[in-house]
Amino acid sequence: MKKRLAAAITTALVVGVASTTFAAANPFVDVPAKHWSYDAVTKLAQAGIVDGYGDGTFRGDKTITRYEMAQIVAKALAKSDQADASQKAAIDKLAVEYAAELNNLGVRVAKLEASQSNIKITGDARVRYTNLADDHDFQYRLILGLGANVNENTSFSGKIMTDGHRALGDSDEAAGEVNGVRDGLVVSEMALTTKNVLGTGSAVTVGRFSQKIGQTGYFLATTGQVDGIKAAFGNKVKVQAGFANFKNAINATYVNSTPTNQDYTIEDAAFVVADYSLSKATALNVSYLQEQSGDISDYKVYSVGTAAKFAPGFVFTGEYLKNVADRPATDAVDPYGYVAKINYKGANFAVKDTWGAAVEYFKFEKGVLTAGGDFATASIVNTANDKQGYALTANYALGKNMVITGVQTFNTKKVSDKSDMDEYTRVQIDYKF
Repeated sequence: MKKRLAAAITTALVVGVASTTFAAANPFVDVPAKHWSYDAVTKLAQAGIVDGYGDGTFRGDKTITRYEMAQIVAKALAKSDQADASQKAAIDKLAVEYAAELNNLGVRVAKLEASQSNIKITGDARVRYTNLADDHDFQYRLILGLGANVNENTSFSGKIMTDGHRALGDSDEAAGEVNGVRDGLVVSEMALTTKNVLGTGSAVTVGRFSQKIGQTGYFLATTGQVDGIKAAFGNKVKVQAGFANFKNAINATYVNSTPTNQDYTIEDAAFVVADYSLSKATALNVSYLQEQSGDISDYKVYSVGTAAKFAPGFVFTGEYLKNVADRPATDAVDPYGYVAKINYKGANFAVKDTWGAAVEYFKFEKGVLTAGGDFATASIVNTANDKQGYALTANYALGKNMVITGVQTFNTKKVSDKSDMDEYTRVQIDYKF
């Protein structure tokens, strides 16, 4: 198992680096003089696996094109049965690097492709500083993503991650609970998705998955840990409908400062999300979630949201949501909430020096569900709602796959009595690999 995993990781890294560094669009581009291919082919030539050019020589001191290198690799593939284990590994690595050119030459590498694992591994690492009520925290989070095709119709997605954001300096204990607070690593995703189920065109996902409900993510957005089933269908109107348990994804331990207060925990719930593009510049979202907890439902929430481009680089996003369930007497009657946000551009992980900024106003009465993930005011709004205020967000791509983000709230007050509340500060760097 360890050998297979190591092979999968090695293959993924090789393919990723190769595809990024050496574009195969032009097979007549020279292979850089210090590229590892030369050393690999030289060793194969010395072993008699390849004979280089037609005159029986391999001129290792001569820079050659990808097309010429592919010709040599083709000869190595033809003699791979004469190679030992290390030589076969070198041939396989070369075949992956020059797969496009080999294909143009009509050399099929189906045997190699079949022997390689199709598991794709991705990473998302984060370090951040947060401050709320003079409580300064340095935290980290790590996500390892797994993806694979089971067959032509079914795919697998998985995520292994730290359970939320962990304080730097904490011990890495096994997943469990200490004084009601979960710790360690969790399997946050383990889902199978099948396309065109029963010829209906619907895609059905079952298992543990991530779920976003609403336009902005303030209604609900999770990084996995939603257990259930959902179906996606529709063309002009794209619909998701499902039934799932949200207890692990939206736990009172994280949503409230007092873990014993379970008012804001969702367990079994049915949900529907519908997206429609009014035009190339405007999108509309309508969502609904109803908790199914015996005869009592703390949440029957609907939302209407939009995203609209109104000027070059500028996008307005807004959302209104309302909870029409019977809430405790301490909450507002049919509590509502809304957020209005103006975004300017945005950092692109793939492009260095790109950047963006946003300003927003939010207001959520006590008892309306907000369970956002990485959105600006999530850590404040989720505490128990009953908040309103402003937030500024800015982000910048320090380099490829590195983005720094800053968030600051201000003029935050309670909706119920307009009293001042603590402001929230966050600075974080995200790395993707």
